[in-house]
Amino acid sequence: MKAISNYLFGDQDFARWQNKWVLWISLAIIIFLVIYIFNRSSQKKQLRQFKSESAIKNLLPDLSKNRSITRFVIWSLGFLIIIFSAANLQFGDKKEEVKRAGIDLMLCLDVSKSMLAEDLKPNRLSRAKLAINKIINSLGSDRIGVIVFAGDAFLQLPLTNDHSAAELFIQGINTGIIPVPGTNIASALKLAEKSFPETSPTNKAIVVITDGEEHDGKAVEIAGNLEKNKIKVFTIGLGSSRGTTIPDFKNGRRTGVKKDKNGSTVITRLNESALVAIAEAGGGSYVRGSNQSLGLQAMLNKIGEIEKTEYETKEYTSYNSRYQWFLTIGTLFILMDLLILKRKGTWLKNT
Repeated sequence: MKAISNYLFGDQDFARWQNKWVLWISLAIIIFLVIYIFNRSSQKKQLRQFKSESAIKNLLPDLSKNRSITRFVIWSLGFLIIIFSAANLQFGDKKEEVKRAGIDLMLCLDVSKSMLAEDLKPNRLSRAKLAINKIINSLGSDRIGVIVFAGDAFLQLPLTNDHSAAELFIQGINTGIIPVPGTNIASALKLAEKSFPETSPTNKAIVVITDGEEHDGKAVEIAGNLEKNKIKVFTIGLGSSRGTTIPDFKNGRRTGVKKDKNGSTVITRLNESALVAIAEAGGGSYVRGSNQSLGLQAMLNKIGEIEKTEYETKEYTSYNSRYQWFLTIGTLFILMDLLILKRKGTWLKNT
């Protein structure tokens, strides 16, 4: 069907089927044809029971041998043309140029085991996902990417302006993605810098969402270098400074709290001072999330102040629908089928 469409309308800017998949329904006409042939064959077998042609004419004087063929052909044409109507043939009217402008924003999400701590409800990771969704919903044409990190970092989603896809990726993130334990913010920042296109003219920013635990100090230096390269670094801290335990799970079932090699209960705390230092070095800002509020508005305002740069220009064709043509003609054929009786009338007597 696609080949037929391309043959009929090679220039897709001139004409196109809006709903190409509907054209496949037209293949149902083959099924109807088989059923019709079977029924006609059955009728002929029944008529053969009569010994002579004159007997058939006497018993069924108004029987038309070819009328059913005419009706089937007209009905089939009507059916096909209405299918074409549903596929909606469109003709190009004019071309419009659409320009996209924004920034490149890389979201770095901590997926270490400490993000399962429940000092934020239901846990730190769930609140982090909520924060990311709020950031995504505040964006316009900005491109976003997602990096997950623990003791190592991994590019989960390259830069895209498909925000819906980004939200789907976020929902599937869990603490089992990165097997290396720890909270290596430096690794996430390095990967974020590499993940930005070198030739892209857009301004860039990084948002790190983490509890900042096990921070080794290198991230501050890297954030400073990023700021020199005109890449802003923002941080969101999740957790309590007092500390809390980390739930331990086995085969999806909670078995208690996480313990170290010596059997002591592990306590995880928000390293707020480290995250403040990273944000200051990166020319961005720090916010702390809580159960009452994620406090993102001030950060979003500052991200919004970053100058938008044009990064893509696309040419779109404006189309006008012409399904009305097919719908009118198809309806006329169906009405013709209804008007042609199964038996001979005063017209078409010789059919």
